[in-house]
Amino acid sequence: MLAPDLAVAADVVWSTFGKLFSRFHWTSLLAATVIAYIAWLWQRRQEPQETETKFLRFLFPSRVWLHRSALLDYRFVLFDKVALGALLGLLVLFFGPKQIDRAVEGGAWALDNAAQANLGVAIAYTVALLLTEDFFRYWAHRLMHVSPFLWQFHKVHHSPEVLVPVSQMRTHPVNGLVNLVRSAIAIPLVTGVFVVLFPGELTIISILGINAGRFLFDILGAQLRHSHVWLSWGPIFSRIVISPAQHQIHHSRAPEHHNRNYGSQFALWDWLFGTLYVPKRREKLELGIGREETERMQSIAGLYLEPFKDAYAVVRRSRNRSRQAKEVAVTPGSRSLRSS
Repeated sequence: MLAPDLAVAADVVWSTFGKLFSRFHWTSLLAATVIAYIAWLWQRRQEPQETETKFLRFLFPSRVWLHRSALLDYRFVLFDKVALGALLGLLVLFFGPKQIDRAVEGGAWALDNAAQANLGVAIAYTVALLLTEDFFRYWAHRLMHVSPFLWQFHKVHHSPEVLVPVSQMRTHPVNGLVNLVRSAIAIPLVTGVFVVLFPGELTIISILGINAGRFLFDILGAQLRHSHVWLSWGPIFSRIVISPAQHQIHHSRAPEHHNRNYGSQFALWDWLFGTLYVPKRREKLELGIGREETERMQSIAGLYLEPFKDAYAVVRRSRNRSRQAKEVAVTPGSRSLRSS
């Protein structure tokens, strides 16, 4: 009985590790390459003296891809996926393969349900889910910046000194937990409304297994958001969809770029809530966080453990301020009592 369980666990481990590569679907990588080529041609025309004359050198500069920050990204992501896969494999061994069978049955129900779905309902549900998830993603992201406690974990994602596509996966597990809670609220909220309004007709329109809206976003250069390739959508479209340049600005250390462009896919939320920054021209950015913090997180262990130490320091300072405030509030009364 143990052998089948081990086989299922091994399959889960491999599937989890395989997601490292599923984040970089060939369609999005191909689209990013084509868009980067167009950006290179445009940049060569606008800034011929500062632009690499060979496209491959422009796309894969060693100063970026072999930077110590990029090398740390590669090591961190590989370790993170291996560790996560092993953890899930242990959970499967603990709970048994029956839970996997239930998940498979649920997937079969979803396919049968999709075959019976109304196209109009499917489109509405896909769009509603895309917008709602992105709205919740905006506020969760913003919360992780404005909360001193949560920032200690989110700053792991902002610690790269250069950006490469795998930098998007440099995130702390606590950051992932916040995202999990966000999705656990947003998805049932939309799904519940549609289940009540359109019972038995619910499905998501997908392309190559990806939400159609997300797929469209991916082929518009999503992989370039975490890269050195500058690509802006201009003054109008950048108010609707977040461009790669806008997300690179979000990673900038410049004071004027702080707390800007929280949006994941849509810039609408930044526009509505006053956090939008649309560049007028290509800007030279210095990326990352404070130098001292950067040096403390130059190892896999540092990326995992230093945020906990910093978060504890935040909690301790908060408690000290609270205690001091209480002492100040009590002191005038105490003096009056002593004087009487």
